[in-house]
Amino acid sequence: MTATLPARVPSLLSATAITFGRIMSAYRHSPALLAVTLAAPAGMMLLFGFVFGGALSGDGDTAAYRSYLTPGVLVLVAAMGLAATASTANADMASGLTDRFRALPLPTVSIPAGLALAETLTGGLALLIMAGIGLAAGWRIDTGIGATTAAFALLLLFRFAIGWVGICLGVLIRDEQMLQQVAPLIFGTIMFSNVFVPTESMPGAVRAVAEWNPVSAIVAAARDLFGAPGTVAADAAWPLREPIAASLLWVAVILAVTVPVVLRQYGAVRRG
Repeated sequence: MTATLPARVPSLLSATAITFGRIMSAYRHSPALLAVTLAAPAGMMLLFGFVFGGALSGDGDTAAYRSYLTPGVLVLVAAMGLAATASTANADMASGLTDRFRALPLPTVSIPAGLALAETLTGGLALLIMAGIGLAAGWRIDTGIGATTAAFALLLLFRFAIGWVGICLGVLIRDEQMLQQVAPLIFGTIMFSNVFVPTESMPGAVRAVAEWNPVSAIVAAARDLFGAPGTVAADAAWPLREPIAASLLWVAVILAVTVPVVLRQYGAVRRG
């Protein structure tokens, strides 16, 4: 009599790699998705850097303003991927792909983790392309390789956290049309930040919102690490005075809030 061996359950790492490969395959067959992710930030770089740059720079030094602007645009590239991630998670739920994944002996966390990692990788490619556009527009990195590497690592970490926010929205908002309406709200949240102008130029209440916006901390940290021009006002809120520490804290908070919600939703799908 032949003994029946128990089915081998994939490890968390291998299961995550399975879902990661599936997402990357979708991007390989739809390269236009990357172009869509870059379209809005590249357009804003041209609009604010070249059309409005003279007015926004104050002293008329548009080249210095573009150097100030580019790290903020890189953060936009990372943040704008949220909508694509939300759409992918929503489509997987609606099409039944998530149900097919749940039929496999995969750890629950591996499904959203694979999606978040794949989106982070494509986000990294988008960041490199956008950095090239910034360099062509006159942006220069004025720090060493260590600080530059840390800046891109922080941007990727932020992209990873934003990916979980997108997955959270995608699984909580099942109506595709309603999900599409969330994108303008996200863009509005980004605008209440220091991406385009310093927060000290804003009215009191708006300034307070902007300085505690997680995007502002990430932008300020990127500017510090890239050596971009500009100084932080002495009376600025803590996230702008200690942007790197604040950025890491914001990333931790985002993950602490979204990951349990996502896992609960995917677990509910499995039980359903």
